[in-house]
Amino acid sequence: MCKYPHLFQPLKINNKYTFKNRIESAPMAFGLIALDPDAADKSFRKLESIARGGDACVAVGEIDINFRDAVRIPLPPVDFTQTEGYAVDRVGEYARRIHKHGAIAICELSHPGAEKMPFGPDEEAIGPNDEVRPSGVHVRAMNEEDMARIANDFVICCKFLKACGYDGTIIHGGHGFLFTQFLSPTYNKRTDAYGGSLENRARFPIQILKAMRDAMGPDFIIELRITGDDGYEGGVTPEETGMFCHMIEGIVDTVQVSAGIYYDAIATHQFSSMFVPHGCNRSISKIVKQYTSLPIGVVGGINDPAQMEEIIANGEADYIVLGRQSLADPDLANKAQSGNEDSIRRCLRCFKCFPGSPEEGYTDLPFTSNELAKIVGACTINPLANLPFDHYELEAPKALKKVLVIGGGPAGMEAAIRAADRGHSVTLCEKEGFLGGMLFFTDVDTDKPDLMNFKNLLINEVAKRNIEVKLNTEVDGDFIKAMAPEHIIIATGAVPTCPPIPGIEKAHQSLEAYRGNVTPGKRVIMVGGGLIGAEQGLFLAKSGHELTVVEMLPRVANEAYGMYREALAREMDKEKMTLLENTRCLEIGENFVRVLLPTGEEKTLECDTVLYALGMRSRCTEALKAAAGDIPYAVIGDAVAPGKVDQATRGGYMAAIEI
Repeated sequence: MCKYPHLFQPLKINNKYTFKNRIESAPMAFGLIALDPDAADKSFRKLESIARGGDACVAVGEIDINFRDAVRIPLPPVDFTQTEGYAVDRVGEYARRIHKHGAIAICELSHPGAEKMPFGPDEEAIGPNDEVRPSGVHVRAMNEEDMARIANDFVICCKFLKACGYDGTIIHGGHGFLFTQFLSPTYNKRTDAYGGSLENRARFPIQILKAMRDAMGPDFIIELRITGDDGYEGGVTPEETGMFCHMIEGIVDTVQVSAGIYYDAIATHQFSSMFVPHGCNRSISKIVKQYTSLPIGVVGGINDPAQMEEIIANGEADYIVLGRQSLADPDLANKAQSGNEDSIRRCLRCFKCFPGSPEEGYTDLPFTSNELAKIVGACTINPLANLPFDHYELEAPKALKKVLVIGGGPAGMEAAIRAADRGHSVTLCEKEGFLGGMLFFTDVDTDKPDLMNFKNLLINEVAKRNIEVKLNTEVDGDFIKAMAPEHIIIATGAVPTCPPIPGIEKAHQSLEAYRGNVTPGKRVIMVGGGLIGAEQGLFLAKSGHELTVVEMLPRVANEAYGMYREALAREMDKEKMTLLENTRCLEIGENFVRVLLPTGEEKTLECDTVLYALGMRSRCTEALKAAAGDIPYAVIGDAVAPGKVDQATRGGYMAAIEI
């Protein structure tokens, strides 16, 4: 018997379509990236994997409805009036792959309204109001001719999608785009029939939706993604959103409730970070449901089928929408239904898949909008996400081998799991008495429960397989000679560095506090404000310590960027941590740190405990390489260069499939 009866109950959408379960994949993978030969196949595989994994409905990401005032990402223009030809074939490939696995296929249509960034001389930004945006872009107030044209553009695109083979569309009506701009009582300043009361503010969105329904008939699915709460005082509320949903009954089939504003994503929870509760929008969707008979879906950091079941059983939503979780584990639905929920890789909300975009104001991203559109969708904990090849078309190994994996951190465990799955005989050796490597700290850090779950998942997946695990075992030449493996994977990780700062011996390497080998006092100075120092400092601040972070670079957590760094910075600010950036540590004493401030002034900071997090270095692997002799070997994870978990999982996977 299924543990999640509500989650796996069918849901009737209209007279033609029924969801086989209550799980839908949120719009991901830009629709028109299908026209880019360098990115299309990865994008197709990404969404096909979700359909293969058992979701009832899979949504392709946004397509801008015109190339005059709706373009958000400067992808190649398409004539949507053409219902056959190259564009139809390419965009339709998503639908064919989704249908192949028994899922419903829909595609998102969008218009950013005033948030448009003009990319060419024939483009402009239009919206409810005449204004100049903070970016300096002039926005022209829409007239009724504009409204009629845009409603028709949505209709034309619906016909294009139907020609491509889609079962329907999802309209991006949230996150500060066109629909939200008109519906917001604070943003919409119009004094005509399209402003003021909710009925007036809803007039143009309803005009668009009704034009689509009239043109497409009753069988074409129309889903609306809408912001239930924009996060601003006096802005969009769940109650008014519910009233609006009541107005569109009989026009749309379903409504997907989200939250926040795209251009203030972290503060408004448009993208929830690891510092926000899972299922953060369930209270919003519950209110919306009270006003309407339409099926209501909810999105928002949901990664646990037990929570999904609870949300539906409690009447907080009718179906669950998974965004980043669909990348972390596209097989979630099948695993949950078959009783294998303990093997679900639960999204960390680390923003590896989508770190933010330049259009949102993230100027620290190491890529442009066009580059982002091609790489979006990679995942820290799922090495299969965004591969340049199809994992399901891999050839079996030419010969099954005796494989030795040295190191039981995430890289070594991932390698052992994948090698065992391909039929090899695997021995995993770890010199400590436990598996998990550097992820041991997640058992302590209160902000890392999802990363702890992933660490434990890898340990459990190793245990499920016929993998010989040898703990408290340090591999050397004699061990290798005695075992005589046919292939070796070296995943020995990294160790903290200890730079020659005067008095450094009076401080403690920060990880020792996680290990319980040092008990920090009330006032703590963290020397080194990279990601480790910043995150551990935040944990200590939340544990009641007064934290000062000394960082020589211009900003703390410099190696992070985009939405994750913003979320981390906001959390550190909330905990009132003192961040001394552009500040050099000159000397460490028993209860003080002497620093050089950016003004050139020297200052002595008093404290109870000094911790330092001043980088990592790879463990030396030369002896193991020499001991391998003629045995083929690969070096992976932090043993190559200190990095993040995504490097470990991808490296482990690649090393295993190359045996």
